[in-house]
Amino acid sequence: MLFWPILIIAIAILVLVFSNGTDSGLADGEQTDMRIVYLAVLAAGIAIAGLSRILLHGGRRTMVTSAVWLGAIGGLITAFVFRDEAATVITGLRAELIPNVAMTRALGEEELHRDWDGHFSARTEVNGVDLNLLVDTGASMVLIPYEDADKIGIDPRNLEYSIPVTTANGRSSVAPIELSSIRINSIAVFDVPAAVAMPGRIKTGLLGISFLDRLAEVSFQGDRLVLRQYIPIDEASR
Repeated sequence: MLFWPILIIAIAILVLVFSNGTDSGLADGEQTDMRIVYLAVLAAGIAIAGLSRILLHGGRRTMVTSAVWLGAIGGLITAFVFRDEAATVITGLRAELIPNVAMTRALGEEELHRDWDGHFSARTEVNGVDLNLLVDTGASMVLIPYEDADKIGIDPRNLEYSIPVTTANGRSSVAPIELSSIRINSIAVFDVPAAVAMPGRIKTGLLGISFLDRLAEVSFQGDRLVLRQYIPIDEASR
């Protein structure tokens, strides 16, 4: 009779333990230590409740259920203790699997990893729309494919393709535009000079100098590219 009520109480305690509502008088380290203690007490309570039920009523099902819950609590304790190490491993895997998704190192500081083809690309928000752009320090401005212009609210049919350029596909012309914003996670640049390529000239847009020059730092570090934007102290403290 005691086993299931204690399990329900246990779930409630788990929700409280891992919620943000902790005693504000405790330091971070003390909060961590107390959470582990709570989990240990909880595991002991489940063990005692299960053992009592087995002694009173017997039952293989109770033994299996108790073992499963104890295993779950043990896993939670292990995951909580080694959460920093786990976060490092997960971050590394994420960087390898989806290198074009920037990882925020600090407010206004993002890190990209090299793609399989050796280039750096970034999943960005251009005019509020998700767009993948290839980082190109050789491009004087941000270049948007003709086929993607409609997505970001620009009608490429009404543009004047008057600026001559040389791309990987040869000589061509592009149409000058201005993008209201380009965001990469915590980095945001507004009123960015850019251009739209002619139809079929490029498949992926370029994140060129007109964006990169607005940053405080663009640093290539082996297989990593660090982008950093200056954030005023008053904004950083918000």
